[in-house]
Amino acid sequence: MNLSPERDSERRLSGPVPFGATTSEVARSWERCEGDWKLDPSQRWKADVLSGAEFRHVSGRSVKLVQVAMPEMRRLFGLVQGLGLMALLADPDAMILARCIDETHEPLCRRLRLREGALWSESEAGTNGIGTVVRDCCPLFLGEGEHWRFCFSLLASYAVPIFDAQGIVAGAINLAAFSGNETRPAAPLVLDALMQAGRRIEEQLFRERYAGERVLTLGPADGCSSPLVSINDDGEITGATHAARKLTGWTDVTIGKHPHLLHELESGDALSFQKAEESVIRSALVLSKGNAVATARSLGISRATLYRKMKVMGLR
Repeated sequence: MNLSPERDSERRLSGPVPFGATTSEVARSWERCEGDWKLDPSQRWKADVLSGAEFRHVSGRSVKLVQVAMPEMRRLFGLVQGLGLMALLADPDAMILARCIDETHEPLCRRLRLREGALWSESEAGTNGIGTVVRDCCPLFLGEGEHWRFCFSLLASYAVPIFDAQGIVAGAINLAAFSGNETRPAAPLVLDALMQAGRRIEEQLFRERYAGERVLTLGPADGCSSPLVSINDDGEITGATHAARKLTGWTDVTIGKHPHLLHELESGDALSFQKAEESVIRSALVLSKGNAVATARSLGISRATLYRKMKVMGLR
């Protein structure tokens, strides 16, 4: 397969506009490739690959991520293998940690160095699923012609970030194909499956980090992160995911003070905070199997306060 065909002569380094681009993330990445990284799209490139000893040292920082993510990687690969997609797991520095591939992918993976220990940062490789996603922390689809370098013009790439228990990007999952736009009709489904996988990995990392504490949701998940919080027996916040922090504006400093969850939500004037409070009470009731006394105790409030809130929210 030829991965470096002649490209449209109108594509230039000055003011590029991604061919077929559908997201502002692709456009911003192309601008960085031109303005910040000074990359020539016509220049062929191969990823640097760490030695065995270097890889073992660097990947050691992501042992927990690999342990939690690999079952999801294998499940995803089983779902998309028929579309000619491979699954790649990367760390926050865009180094490939693990992969699930079909044996027919091996020759091209060897040529492009899509293997463990390969470094795919955006500043070196240009716009690509792994490097761009760990930098921008948002889901991304790259179809034919949307990678910065011409040599990757026929690649298709679907990628989402994975966040750790402290809301920091821990890596990315990338589904890649050598078939260009053949997978484009399935792009929404593939991205949705990826985001769900990313959220499941995040939730498991979060629950393991705050084992023994109650984990409640501030509302439905929308994107690559679920808005989860952990609270202690007094109803004080001990942890929050990326989505929860983004929704509330909480920082490590805020959480470090262990504020009371419902008091924090009550202090917010936005409608989203009211919905978050209702979601917290609903999920606490579910965890307590509808027992109001246990729910009030778990939230660190009186039973009378709980009943009052439930009445306002129309909960029985």
